[in-house]
Amino acid sequence: MDEMTIVSKFTTSIISKLLRSSIKKKTGYDIEIKLNEIRAVVANGKTSIHLDVDACMNADEMNKLVSHILQ
Repeated sequence: MDEMTIVSKFTTSIISKLLRSSIKKKTGYDIEIKLNEIRAVVANGKTSIHLDVDACMNADEMNKLVSHILQ
């Protein structure tokens, strides 16, 4: 069993920024993302990933996202 845990503020901050820019580029939604912890475990050929994430967006972005989901 292999396990990787990322909890350092520096690394999670970089990953958060990359995710935010990727989401904005691909979807147009500006969502502030803060990764608190990433844990990946590989056992028996299966990978399990746990994310502790906080996300924040303004009400207009939320309405736009919900409208898009409901279409």
